Amino acid sequence: MPSSTDRVLLETRGKIAIITINNEKKLNAMTQDDYLQVAQFLRQIATMDNIFITVLTAKGRFFSAGADVTISREVQAGEDPYKRWLQSFVANNLNTTQAFYSHPKILVAALNGPAVGLSAALIAFADFIYAAPHTFLLTPFSSLGLVAEGGASRAFVRRLGIAKANEALIMSKRITCEELVQCGFVNKVFDTKPTEHAKFLDLVLKEIDERMGDHLVSDSMTKIKALIQRPEREVMDAQGVHEVFGGLERFMAGIPQEEFRKIGSGEKRHKL
Repeated sequence: MPSSTDRVLLETRGKIAIITINNEKKLNAMTQDDYLQVAQFLRQIATMDNIFITVLTAKGRFFSAGADVTISREVQAGEDPYKRWLQSFVANNLNTTQAFYSHPKILVAALNGPAVGLSAALIAFADFIYAAPHTFLLTPFSSLGLVAEGGASRAFVRRLGIAKANEALIMSKRITCEELVQCGFVNKVFDTKPTEHAKFLDLVLKEIDERMGDHLVSDSMTKIKALIQRPEREVMDAQGVHEVFGGLERFMAGIPQEEFRKIGSGEKRHKL
């Protein structure tokens, strides 16, 4: 299996940093190490004085199928379950979510395709979201016996509106690209095919250059973002803790593990 640094790439182009999820054979499903790598890249970019815009995208026809369901979630014999889930699930989700909502640069999500699970939740923290026509949003937390993750219980309400947020989170309903545009979740759709992720990214970068190019003062953009986000920081700090410990309770009860087992055995069909 390629390392997380092969599955998550970072490059810079002028004042733009581009993080690319690079595991298209598995529809860009992500391990905990992959999420950690994205978070580390976000924190690294935050320290780069010459970077003002961060773009998050992926290769292939999916943006991300969410957490890799093929990874074992079984607690080994003799292992303390509480310690296991505290060190893995709680720490990882809290760290990754905080890296997104605290990111000081202008964050652009370039959705080259569908976004699922934690990956879908996290993109709600982007300042601008661009999508390909075949994009959809799916957060099947209730289908998997989980609770909301990635700050979605707050960020989805702000970005989707309460009606669509309830559909996405409580009902585990797929939200189509058309719906995402109608509710203002997506800023713009670029007419590309599922196989044209490179063309899609080029169109997004062209849009960024036209809208946030040298005619704007870069540090004014980031300072305005900081002011916009300031009232939300303490709310998100608290909500993130509520989410991860709510999730910890579910794992300690064995509920998500059973749902993942059903998917793995074919008893339950994965929504993708």
